[in-house]
Amino acid sequence: MARTKWIATVAALVGMTCGLAHAQQTIKIGYLPSTVGQALTQAWKTGIENTLKGQPNVTMQALDAQMKAEIQVTMMDDFINQGYNAIILQPIDAAALTASVKKAEGKGIPVITLNTDTKLPHAACVTMDDTGAGQLVGEQIGKALGGKGNVAILQSPPGAQAGVEREKGFRAALAKSYPGIKIVGAQNGQWNKDKAIEVMNSFLQVNKDLDAVFAVNDNMAEGAMIAAESAGRLDKIRIWGFNGQKSTLALIEQGKITGTAYTNAYNQGATAAKYALDLLSGAKKKGDKTDIVIVPPFAATKETVAQIKTDERW
Repeated sequence: MARTKWIATVAALVGMTCGLAHAQQTIKIGYLPSTVGQALTQAWKTGIENTLKGQPNVTMQALDAQMKAEIQVTMMDDFINQGYNAIILQPIDAAALTASVKKAEGKGIPVITLNTDTKLPHAACVTMDDTGAGQLVGEQIGKALGGKGNVAILQSPPGAQAGVEREKGFRAALAKSYPGIKIVGAQNGQWNKDKAIEVMNSFLQVNKDLDAVFAVNDNMAEGAMIAAESAGRLDKIRIWGFNGQKSTLALIEQGKITGTAYTNAYNQGATAAKYALDLLSGAKKKGDKTDIVIVPPFAATKETVAQIKTDERW
């Protein structure tokens, strides 16, 4: 699917004002992440709320899909049937949510997706640079290992396109620049810390020489760290995460996690909200292709993490 790409200059986006065309009406915006119980989805929510609170005629409703695509489909129907004006969605499964997004757009309700795109055109996808950041992590691990060693991957659930792209970028970087590094395991950690502990324990049992782990989100990186520390092998294994949540940044400062591909999630949520407001006010026109808004990553390591300010830590 052809797409229009542009890089988000978030400070400028958030700072702009927008007068809604329907100034006397209540504008309803729905926020539907995979679950509300994660640091990332809470940070997106905060960014959305901070942008919308300056608009007295705008309300936002957040629902919890509990990591189940079938629940998310039902909740999308609820937003559509209740006449919401725009929906900000983090699809649990790209294919499973495509019909819901098409239905909303067909009713004139713009859908802005977060991190995971769907299969058919919609208003916009505000995303971390999943492939590019995966490549960044691959380069960091490749350099640190001197081009040789054994690595494992804690994967996302099948259908979670963001995780798929992160892993794809990571594998591409190793294949291109560090062919001497062997991927000795790759298993679904379900985005979850407890599941990641279980998977990491199996990696450790099977691989006596494991040099690095790439977890495609920070929750799983923290689980990998707990398992490696319990096994007495943390000092021998470089662990990288993805997203940049506050708890992971603290563990990087402590030297327990090697690094993460950080994105300012507050700004990502704010960017999605600003995009919705601009569409509703007429300041932005919806095209016939999905507008891809890329929020660039930052390699947060013990040497660089201090550059992330306190109010940018989510």
